[in-house]
Amino acid sequence: MKKLSIILFASILSFQFVNAQAITTHQYRKVEQKDMQEYLKRETTYWSKLAESEVKKGNLTFWAIFQRVGGENQAHSPNILIINTFNNMDKSNEIWGGVTDLFPDVKMEDMQTWEISTVTSTIYLRGLNNHTQGKNVVPDKDFNYVYILYHNSKNAGKHLAFEADKWKPMVQKAMDEGKTTLKGWGNSVIVSPESDKFPYSSSSYDLFSSMQGALGNTFSDDMKFEDGFFDDLEGNSAGPRNKHLYRIVKVVAAPNDSN
Repeated sequence: MKKLSIILFASILSFQFVNAQAITTHQYRKVEQKDMQEYLKRETTYWSKLAESEVKKGNLTFWAIFQRVGGENQAHSPNILIINTFNNMDKSNEIWGGVTDLFPDVKMEDMQTWEISTVTSTIYLRGLNNHTQGKNVVPDKDFNYVYILYHNSKNAGKHLAFEADKWKPMVQKAMDEGKTTLKGWGNSVIVSPESDKFPYSSSSYDLFSSMQGALGNTFSDDMKFEDGFFDDLEGNSAGPRNKHLYRIVKVVAAPNDSN
């Protein structure tokens, strides 16, 4: 289950869940380069197995670890993103101790990650069941890189309506016709925080099979946008969006959240 399953959080990566009570967290962490190999080893060897166990119990529907690719201020910026979708946030802190039951012969000091990573922020999101993927996409093969975007909109409802009514069907058509390097897309609402330092109201993600596809021209030269396609977004931006690229390291998803 290395890559994203589609339906992401109900269908792709991410974050779109049919269960309106489910909450997704984006937890950012800073890991020093000297510790990165060991950190990823512990996450994929031990904590992903705990996530699988909790998915089977119905406590989690999605778990993923992404490693940031490039970006500014790399010496001090978070470089790991952990994504979880919980069915009950009030019980979210109760599940992690179960790792010792799964690995009774391994010392906690050899599994824990808090001494080799620092949590820098946690974002809470609610899925909209609004996502799509190309008709010929094979998630295990095609979901390798993802852009995580946060949108700063004057009117979040207007932005989300544009994404649902115009952007999503356009992306679907482009993927099906082979006119984009995108392999999947989806969005969600940011529930918390809301502050001057974090002014974003919604999030979206773009899935790619390669770094070249993510960094190159997203749409082919013969891709045509209808006149006035972006009119609904005119004047609705309250500031720059936040966008960073990640390598998808490992994903665990509930069977109902895969395709």
